[in-house]
Amino acid sequence: MTEVTKPLLEVKNLTKHFPLYGPFGKLGGIKQNVQAVQDVSLRLYEGETYGLVGESGSGKSTTGRTILGLTEATSGEVLYEGKDLTKWSKKEMRKLRKDLQMVFQDPYSSLNPRKKVGQILEEPLKIHGWANKQQRQERALEILELVGLQAEHYFRYPHEFSGGQRQRLGIARAIIMNPKVVICDEPVSALDVSIQSQVLNILKTLQKDMKLTMLFITHDISVVRYISNRIGLMYLGRIVEEAPTDDLFEEPLHPYTKALFSAVPDGTKKERIVLKGEIPSPLQPPSGCVFHTRCPFAIERCQKEVPAFREIRKDHRVACHLVEEEELDWFN
Repeated sequence: MTEVTKPLLEVKNLTKHFPLYGPFGKLGGIKQNVQAVQDVSLRLYEGETYGLVGESGSGKSTTGRTILGLTEATSGEVLYEGKDLTKWSKKEMRKLRKDLQMVFQDPYSSLNPRKKVGQILEEPLKIHGWANKQQRQERALEILELVGLQAEHYFRYPHEFSGGQRQRLGIARAIIMNPKVVICDEPVSALDVSIQSQVLNILKTLQKDMKLTMLFITHDISVVRYISNRIGLMYLGRIVEEAPTDDLFEEPLHPYTKALFSAVPDGTKKERIVLKGEIPSPLQPPSGCVFHTRCPFAIERCQKEVPAFREIRKDHRVACHLVEEEELDWFN
């Protein structure tokens, strides 16, 4: 991670609730709220990759989309170079799109099937003022080469590519304007393992060469370990643990993190921590600690009081009542 003290992108207490209406729609008013993201705070420093990991339904993708303004935040702040993006209009955000980009989970649905690859890649260049057609084409061909595709692919349609090639196109479109921040939303989850490694290596190379800052969203522990400098664990819309990658894998502190890591085969005879039940509904999240309904170590305090997300060790933050100075070892 680049040695800086000020984050390039800082998220403060980000919350996103989706209204759920009754049978008469908006006329009948809001019946309930789906609490997709609740009080999330994180920092991205220039040149690093922050991995955001958790089970399906934990709010990872919603967090990424809300940071970029693709989904409107209910509350909280998203500070990019000190400016709160949640207060910007759509017109103002459009000018900033060249700095903030996203690689989507499903590349095919994010690519216009009626346009050729050259048109898809050149469209953001036209929007942001690249008037010279030859320069746009040269830039598109350059980016295709960077992501491992060939010049002949410039004239093809998205349906003529394999899944791995389409994901490379998604990456190419995201980086063509030289962005500073790229949010990758499950970019390799739909790919074969061999193709996953190729795409991950492309991302790591691009990050180094273009000095990209990345938020990498995934549910795969092995993938996030390979690509991330720091990792945040999400559960039911909240970040429950955050630490540098090596520190987190050497000594995870939160029971949820321990359970996830115990499920990853690594050749050692470690005891598996089995979580009972399913993730509670975000319509009615549990009181107190959201994890207490599945935590094998939960105490009475966990049911009543929301744990503070605090720094236990240097750069290692945890939201758990059990992780106190005098209690660190009792559930290890």
